[in-house]
Amino acid sequence: MNHDKTKNVQQDNTPSFIRTQRQFTQYIRDPKNSPKPTDIEGRRMDIYRDLLFTNISNVLSDAFPVLKTISDHEYWEELCRNFFTHHQSHSPYFSEISQEFIQFLQTERLQNPLAEKDFPFLLELAHYEWTELYVSIAEEDETNSNISKELDNEILTVSSTALSLAYTYPVHKISADFLPTEPAEQPTYLVVYRSADNCASFLETTDTTHALLTALSDNTELTTRDLLSKLAQDLQHPNPQVVIDGGLTILEDFILRSIVVITSH
Repeated sequence: MNHDKTKNVQQDNTPSFIRTQRQFTQYIRDPKNSPKPTDIEGRRMDIYRDLLFTNISNVLSDAFPVLKTISDHEYWEELCRNFFTHHQSHSPYFSEISQEFIQFLQTERLQNPLAEKDFPFLLELAHYEWTELYVSIAEEDETNSNISKELDNEILTVSSTALSLAYTYPVHKISADFLPTEPAEQPTYLVVYRSADNCASFLETTDTTHALLTALSDNTELTTRDLLSKLAQDLQHPNPQVVIDGGLTILEDFILRSIVVITSH
């Protein structure tokens, strides 16, 4: 009996233009391990390859200037290439490539053997640099700016143009002259915010201030007095009034900096 061997061969019914697009994008992403499409002029393919990678690496260089500065050329090139090759971005906007890069460092980068050469603070530094871009372009809240001098009964929250952050490394101090190899003895607490001149600025804070801003971040109901009283209770402070008075002083400063705003109610 004759057997038709072709029945065991799975036919690819994908339209030819789709197959060409796949070959095109595979080669653009990973030219070392993907064949160059034969139905597109080689010189043109190489132009596309170099242009697209250069665009992405330039975006990353602008978004993470400190990280690029402390990296040698070969390492930075490899890191950008690894991102370009393996990360499937879900946003078409160039302004969101830096956020995609953070996701890449949290996932695909860990699977790369070359990650052993990464700075121990790589993810934290990249995240810190990303927050500067984030607060620079974030849309402002639609809030009531008429905050009374008596804050006790106001319902406050953190502005959409501010972020309260905690890191194990002092990321705001990292430079070519300061490359820590171990986490600091104490966490670093920072607030990154958009200042009145529309520039990203930062403040170094404390664990108590970080706890206050964390409590305020999604606050929609508690008045300032109630929130500070609850914070003092959560911190098990022996003198709650100290927390309340200190919190009010901090909030007055943060309101002037537009780090904290009144909720719409």
